[in-house]
Amino acid sequence: MTTEATDRHQQAEEALMGLIMPPHPIDPFPFYETLQSVNRVHNSTALGVWALTGHAEITEFLKRPDVHSGARIAGQMRPDWADHSSLRLYLKSMVTLNQPDHGRVRVLASRVFTPKRIQTMQPAVERLTRNLIDGLAERAAGGEAVDLVEHLATPFPVAVICEMLGMPFEDGERLWALADDWSQVFAGMFPEEVLATADAAADELSAYFRGEIEARRANPREDLLTGLVKESDGGRLDEDELIALILFLFTAGFSATTNLIAAGMAGLLDHPDELTRWREDSTITPSAVEELLRYSTHNTASSRFTTQPVTVGDTEIPEGVLVLALLAAANRDPLRFPDPHRLILTRDDGPHLSLSAGAHYCFGGTLAKMEAAALFPALLDTFPKIELASEPERRGVMGLTSYATLPLSLGR
Repeated sequence: MTTEATDRHQQAEEALMGLIMPPHPIDPFPFYETLQSVNRVHNSTALGVWALTGHAEITEFLKRPDVHSGARIAGQMRPDWADHSSLRLYLKSMVTLNQPDHGRVRVLASRVFTPKRIQTMQPAVERLTRNLIDGLAERAAGGEAVDLVEHLATPFPVAVICEMLGMPFEDGERLWALADDWSQVFAGMFPEEVLATADAAADELSAYFRGEIEARRANPREDLLTGLVKESDGGRLDEDELIALILFLFTAGFSATTNLIAAGMAGLLDHPDELTRWREDSTITPSAVEELLRYSTHNTASSRFTTQPVTVGDTEIPEGVLVLALLAAANRDPLRFPDPHRLILTRDDGPHLSLSAGAHYCFGGTLAKMEAAALFPALLDTFPKIELASEPERRGVMGLTSYATLPLSLGR
């Protein structure tokens, strides 16, 4: 390498380390921009991984049939993974499986989590939307600030997925906190105290859902949980696979939408002209929801393990390496999305990668879009004046823009 090339490689290494290693940055996008400017297919000699940041490169790579789930490989790289219930449960979940297991579990889930079943949730989604927004109005009536994360972004998707699964919302509130603790191991890098907390959460979650599974076998109901139990019985899934699938659907059912609501509203407040446009023209809702998904990507990366040499763009990636497809970077790729850091609710620049691509494309995206399409227009219509009441508390999550609090002043 020339001195200039060495310096640029080091810049990319520092950017990738800054994204992956804690403490995570509040604003990850300067790090993504550095990686994209140096090499959209970056070989990290410091971390022993490859990182993809371009939209075209990531789309091409994720659609390849000859790569395996990198999350599974990474989890098994820890010698004591089998001693930890959180890691065992994670490595049984659909997102980490490879073929033929991934196809077997996904087909079973898709027979229950169908577009028709999701569509039947529309009245419930609208009812829950109205109830929670009415609650916001009551809280805001006296002029007090309302935390959108606590009072809407968190309870709304939890209430929806609980209704689908046939669980009491009170149970869902408790399980949400446990699932949040468990999901900390998904990032692959965590301190021992986080792993201990995740193990305790996984144990409690597993015990709860084992009880619910037995209850559905004894007294079937018309809910998603009963459907999953019926499909799994007869040897289609073992008990651990069934619990992992239910937990994956529960966790994915709230985490994506919680981030979409909070980060999406923050994005609208940063682009008041777009907020006004949506308030005045609800017909743009479908494209607006897609743009919010692009802008507020809830998933940092999809990781894969190469089973043979693969060429991405003009670069050959060798066999047997871990590849990080940085979805949040791809969604702000200036070669795909002009003015990528600007929220444009009528944007029509092709599909984003917030729901991934290829065999692991998120089939729960339809539900998240339905929730957002019901909630945002109702929120904007109910409150003609929405402003930040104080500085929000942002979370340092690996490679994401996330919010712990979003205090708003809501005027009617």
